[in-house]
Amino acid sequence: MGAVTTQLATAAESIFRDLGYDVESSGSELKATRKWRTVYVTTDDPEEAPDHGHLRCFVVDDDRAAAVREKLLRTDQPYDWAIVAVTDDGYDVLHPDAGTLQAP
Repeated sequence: MGAVTTQLATAAESIFRDLGYDVESSGSELKATRKWRTVYVTTDDPEEAPDHGHLRCFVVDDDRAAAVREKLLRTDQPYDWAIVAVTDDGYDVLHPDAGTLQAP
């Protein structure tokens, strides 16, 4: 695992914990659980990420977020997805049918 991926995984864990999720390592990804919802969180590219689960979040550097969103929009994924774009001062969330939403 490279330094950038490690930094993104650390950021992903911190973001989901701050949002009130219980986070645990699940192979090469994180499993974030809150109430009834389980989100599989990955720093992998969409074509490399596992496709199990109903909710998936891709955590990427801000400069890659638009490209990852376009990849996901061009393909039919078996899960609902979102992208967390990690920035220097926080993060933004991109959804399949919306523009970037500023995190609280």
